[in-house]
Amino acid sequence: MNPAYSVGVRVPVQLLVDSKNLKGSTLVTGFHGVGQTGYIATSYMIHALKAERVGFVQVANPPPWVGTADGGLVTPFEVYRRGKTVLVKLEFSPHRSEEAEFAKVLANWAVKGKFKDAILIGGLDSSFRNNDEFCVVPTGAYIDRAKVFKAPILEPGLLVYGPLAVMLSEFEIHDFPAVAVLPYAEPARADPAAAALAIRKISKAYNFKVNLKELLKDAKLIEREYDHKSRLTKSHERLYA
Repeated sequence: MNPAYSVGVRVPVQLLVDSKNLKGSTLVTGFHGVGQTGYIATSYMIHALKAERVGFVQVANPPPWVGTADGGLVTPFEVYRRGKTVLVKLEFSPHRSEEAEFAKVLANWAVKGKFKDAILIGGLDSSFRNNDEFCVVPTGAYIDRAKVFKAPILEPGLLVYGPLAVMLSEFEIHDFPAVAVLPYAEPARADPAAAALAIRKISKAYNFKVNLKELLKDAKLIEREYDHKSRLTKSHERLYA
């Protein structure tokens, strides 16, 4: 498997993906932000769409954890595909020193690979919620298409923060169509309901066939599992400082 994006010299972040036939694809990803919304939504979409793992994201300072699943080992950063939908799952957050570079490399990989567009999933602190369930943040190249979500654009004065913001900036610089879908979520815990809302809106806009019954039924269990993993990793974070 050959790196699909590199810059001659060794870089902190590389995508190890067979990039053939990815032109015209939609990139979907989310980070460990408010309510773990992006991570939960991306993970569940991979499961529901029966996407296949097609590669990895290699970093200089990987999180010192792996997990297991029915298919074998689960590594920190993996790339999945179902047809023309490419999903990047971050089982853990990138190291702070590589977080921005991770986001920039991922965005540039989509641009250079001539992807059709990108969907970024995150969460908004529910304490700022008004009458809307969610909002969107489109790049200039996506702004007309964003109407399909029938949601307001993030109001002036509120900010998108973190790697999702870095990706949006990179896409804007390259005049690439991308949109962040941001449901309001509980900031103090994992929020599967917010993830389900994001998936529902994205599925309607992109005609994805995703059954949310399992996610909603197991919401409490999922919340406990993610909170347990968060506590576990934080208790060992000195090993990753």
